[in-house]
Amino acid sequence: MKVFINLKEWDFPNGTKFIDVVDIIREAKKNEPMIKTIREKTGKANIILFALNGRVVQPQEYESLEIKEGDNIRWFHPYAGG
Repeated sequence: MKVFINLKEWDFPNGTKFIDVVDIIREAKKNEPMIKTIREKTGKANIILFALNGRVVQPQEYESLEIKEGDNIRWFHPYAGG
């Protein structure tokens, strides 16, 4: 199935959980300078914020949500623009 992550089209198998997408993004972004700096300063490992179809998703929801065809997933740096 096709979903959009920050406007880029991705293919995932049916039944993919939101946490699977979160893990892919965290792994891909873990070495970005901004992420590394914030992690070092705050000690927090999970500092990227996620939205699904325009709604911010709380960390406790990651495992229970299943993504669907056409979903729009966005991720944000926590201090963007600050």
